[in-house]
Amino acid sequence: MSYPGKIFRRCCFGHLAMLARLVCPVVIFTCLLVNIPPAIGNVGEDMETPYLASPERIQWWKDMKFGMFIHWGAWSQTHRGRIWDMTDEDDQAKGEKFLDLYKTFNPVKFNPKEWARLAKNAGMKYVVFVTKHHDGFSNWDTKGTPLRITNPDCPYSKSENPDIVRQIVDAYRDEGIAIGLYYSHIDWFHPDAKIYSRSHWEFDENMVDKAPKRWHNFVEFERSQVEELLTDYGKIDIFWFDISWPYGGYGKRYSHLGVRKDAFELVKAIRGAQPGIIVNNRGVDIHGDFYTPEQRVPEQGLPGNWEANLTISNGGGFWYRGPDTGYKTTKELVQMLADITSKGGNFLMNIGPRPDGTIAPAEVDRLKGIAKWMSVNSESIYATEKTVFRHLDWGRCTVKGQKLYLHVFDWPDDGVLKLRGLRNKVASAYLLADPKKRPLDIRQKKDDIFITVGAKAPDEMDSVVAMAVRGVPRADQAIQADFDNVITLRADEATVEGDTARFDYGGGTQRGDFIFEWNSLNDSAKWQFKVRDAGRYEVSLVYAAEEQGVKNPFTVSVAGQTISGVSAFTAKPYHIKGSGLHRTFAERSVGEVDFSAPGKFDLSIKANKIARKEFMKLKTVKLQLIEAK
Repeated sequence: MSYPGKIFRRCCFGHLAMLARLVCPVVIFTCLLVNIPPAIGNVGEDMETPYLASPERIQWWKDMKFGMFIHWGAWSQTHRGRIWDMTDEDDQAKGEKFLDLYKTFNPVKFNPKEWARLAKNAGMKYVVFVTKHHDGFSNWDTKGTPLRITNPDCPYSKSENPDIVRQIVDAYRDEGIAIGLYYSHIDWFHPDAKIYSRSHWEFDENMVDKAPKRWHNFVEFERSQVEELLTDYGKIDIFWFDISWPYGGYGKRYSHLGVRKDAFELVKAIRGAQPGIIVNNRGVDIHGDFYTPEQRVPEQGLPGNWEANLTISNGGGFWYRGPDTGYKTTKELVQMLADITSKGGNFLMNIGPRPDGTIAPAEVDRLKGIAKWMSVNSESIYATEKTVFRHLDWGRCTVKGQKLYLHVFDWPDDGVLKLRGLRNKVASAYLLADPKKRPLDIRQKKDDIFITVGAKAPDEMDSVVAMAVRGVPRADQAIQADFDNVITLRADEATVEGDTARFDYGGGTQRGDFIFEWNSLNDSAKWQFKVRDAGRYEVSLVYAAEEQGVKNPFTVSVAGQTISGVSAFTAKPYHIKGSGLHRTFAERSVGEVDFSAPGKFDLSIKANKIARKEFMKLKTVKLQLIEAK
């Protein structure tokens, strides 16, 4: 009998939550007895209380750091890459023709064991496979829809083992890789689901109340499919939802109380069926375990648990895009892994296999290149914590215990690596690429450190210096100049006060990392920073002003001096398929300021007039030393 056993076979999925309330306390008590981390953290007694995995289980997921995302199925035959084109660009008659793609889907060269070996060699610790995407095609032998891989009209249904989900789960599990399943909350095929599915030609969220029976049918359809996935394929470690039901969004609360309750019941059933499962934030109200920025890396990371999902291919879209597709370089991907890890996140890297079941040679090449780098440097990735440094000019840093891993993207021309702000004494340092671990020469002057690393980088993508320190690693978090004498005041570090302005982290494909909704003259942004070198500094702002013809006067106050400036139009925001809304930020000088002596100072910005809706979207303020005293 498949996991979790006969007891789940005998009960309706909608009743699993009741069973979970009986089983979970026993599970947690048993785990404590045998020293296994309890699987369930906050047990939501109602939909207003987050129902989450345990901190121990989340830490297990975070320690893996690197996973493989796989978008593959009947849609891969289109070479369009972005499935939203089906409803965004095509009329209903043309778009619905894509629902028949399963009738020609026959991936005769599909070898999941080869895929799993590539993932393992690349250092990927978990996989997330698309079981059903927005079109509704199911990659397993589901009973809920005829749009499935085992439909007799699908050529692959005649193969020896047509259940693709089972093949993926078995192959990756055999390689010791944790199993994650992706499932879209929307379905453009199911007769009841489509009217509640975003972007569909018939979508109308008001139908939740206008057609409650159809809403109930849709919710039960999703529950039954999720039940199949969680009871027929053994232990599932991660459940990865996409999009959301009506009246909600990525990681946002459902405004409709009935929808909110249905989402809560679904999450309760999932955690009851698979204790210890990790669930992402999309479409589950407040009950998700981690955030999911898409096709972007947040500039300063995110608070809480998060995982950035990005494609190896370029151009937007997660599916195979055809033979002329462009791809990120291995160097870009390796640095992306180090960047995400240094900010406390996980990296879910997507491949889009070809319709015949093979992986594009360029993606194979990138995976093998990452494997080579990880064979030397993986200890600087797994089970590490985010950097202790506020900023590094040349790369990134990850931390494990009393060891700091310095990921050097830009090798110093003079062979000396410079760090600023470390509060610890350095015990030793060596290059991970050096099998003999020969000690590097270190010179420490107060909180500045100089490591002689040599003239040539061991790895042009990312050379890692392992540096041991005495005590728990700590660094000065004060805003101060880098070695190029530039003081950078970031938006996320500002104290934002007033009526409307706030910092935006972004969400999903939506980029953030700036102060926005600056709509009131009462709003202001303030920073405190440290000047190490007295002198004259040029002050510049990096911002987006998106209302053409509008100029908003403002005042910068710093060190008892004021600078008057006027915001000027930069560009209107624009969309890029598959990667969301983009904004154009420009750096513009606003004047100069003098600091007669080193010390701590405050800087504030306040609009004097807001001609239309918004003052600006502010990303950074920079102070560049132009004349030292």
